[in-house]
Amino acid sequence: MNSPPSTLGQYQIIREIARSNDIVYEAYDPLMNRRVAIKELAMPQGASSQQQEERINRFKREAQAAGTLNHPNIMTVFSFAEDAGRTFMAMEYLDGGTLRAEIDSKGFIPIDRAVEITYQILEGLAHAHSKGVIHRDIKPDNIQILANGTIKITDFGIARLTFQPNLTMDGQVFGTPSYMSPEQVVGREIDPRSDLFSVGVVLYEMISGQKPFAGDSVVSITYAIMNAEPAHPQQANFAMWQVLTRALDKSPQMRYANAEDMIKALKDAVKSSQTGSMGATPPPVTGSYGVNPYMTPPPVPAAQPPIYAYNPYQPHQFSPPSPYPTTPYQPGPQYQAGASMLPPASIPIYYPPPPRRPMFKPETVSFWKRVALTFLIVGTLFILLIVGINALASGISNAGIRKNDQAISAQIENLPENMPLQERLQTYQEGLVKAKDVGVQAELRHRIAALYEKQGNEALGRADVRTAEFCFSQGTEIDPNNAALWSDKAQVLASQFDATDPNDRSPLLIDAGTAWEKAARLERDPDRMQRFGKGAAQAYLAYAESVLSTGDRTKFSDARNRLYAAKELTSSDSEMQAKIADMLAKLS
Repeated sequence: MNSPPSTLGQYQIIREIARSNDIVYEAYDPLMNRRVAIKELAMPQGASSQQQEERINRFKREAQAAGTLNHPNIMTVFSFAEDAGRTFMAMEYLDGGTLRAEIDSKGFIPIDRAVEITYQILEGLAHAHSKGVIHRDIKPDNIQILANGTIKITDFGIARLTFQPNLTMDGQVFGTPSYMSPEQVVGREIDPRSDLFSVGVVLYEMISGQKPFAGDSVVSITYAIMNAEPAHPQQANFAMWQVLTRALDKSPQMRYANAEDMIKALKDAVKSSQTGSMGATPPPVTGSYGVNPYMTPPPVPAAQPPIYAYNPYQPHQFSPPSPYPTTPYQPGPQYQAGASMLPPASIPIYYPPPPRRPMFKPETVSFWKRVALTFLIVGTLFILLIVGINALASGISNAGIRKNDQAISAQIENLPENMPLQERLQTYQEGLVKAKDVGVQAELRHRIAALYEKQGNEALGRADVRTAEFCFSQGTEIDPNNAALWSDKAQVLASQFDATDPNDRSPLLIDAGTAWEKAARLERDPDRMQRFGKGAAQAYLAYAESVLSTGDRTKFSDARNRLYAAKELTSSDSEMQAKIADMLAKLS
């Protein structure tokens, strides 16, 4: 694996995060002073010029698809550029984990949390569809759950932009088989209702822990999507099952027309389940004529022919088969007009032909086997030689890296004690950019964060709140696992509450609550952890109260997510738990 570059454009590469079709790095943007994720286009070995051009066009299409969108539930793309022949895009850095990891670790997700996640997915898709972007690959792996509970839709690599020519030819199929709609499976033209089918599959899997259309191969999975009906999961009541049934309908015309309609249907299902008006199974009929001898038995309903559902992807089903058997008194296939009434002719006895001679003589087969074995041995030796050369080169390269890191460590340890703070900070930052060893990088991050903390405390001593906030923020950016820096930042933000206009206090409350939450999750001391968690809960409660007072329903989902996080952090504080539960009820 090649070492990551030190920079890409204006961005300083910190580490490699993931590698599949493309490469993703964690990076630092010194111009905007923020952490970002860099996705670099990885070109396959041996790709033709046409294939390379198609890969670059699709990569640009992904950046355009996400770049045209601006929504809290969609990952933000900042820029797209090329540097020394390397094509990349800069994106929002997302913490937390994927919905796939959440399902795999827990088996299934409680229905109220699953519905809340689905709300946010649909809200993001509603915005994307309104801008002419169809995702085409909605699945748990492309749903990111942040630390505060917010949902982000990621990976627009195969998105369809309705306002631009389609890069996919008719009949080409792109997507993940288990989450594809029937029209996507057969390569037909798709619209936003295809994404809603995928959302239905994701909601089904969250609730039940299983996929609605299972199989051990792509063929069996796609056959199930086209022909089978999903089983009713026991976790879904009647109202929720009605939503799932409509979302997973094989005909796009029978699904929800848009994401807003599906959100409304989900809310109606949740409301009816809470009131008991839907979802309840009707009680069995008892006390009939078997109990009361004077009650007239109900009439037996006449047998009805079975109902056959129409499947738009099975065009051979023009009419349902007859439910009644054919008799000699009803014209059937064997009694058609003009058909022969003679008995069938006798079938001649089949005699197999004599065995054919082998195509090659045994001596020829033996010779080619020896040739193949010789090539296999020579090829294995050649591969071992190449591996050995690569290992030797890697060892030499690693030795150079170790020497470079040892020189950086020696330089850091030998800095004069009376060196000015700003010069020491600049020296540490330059060493961080050059260092390759993870241990040396961690030590430099710790030292830089300590210097920022020292500068922040000195600024507080001068009552310079703005400078202190900037220093603590810089420290948390360079060392995000430092609980002390997060708590310092939260205290500085909280000290500004009284001097801020109540109408403009929401962003400050969010930043303070986030800082307290980070400190609580990183802290190991139980007392400080409880104190930090209470600070986060108080800030989030004040933010939720502000949202409720303004009546801005677009922020209700964000407020609920933050209250869920506060509820988790203050599980041992009954008074705070009661306040959070009361506010959640008001926001619902």
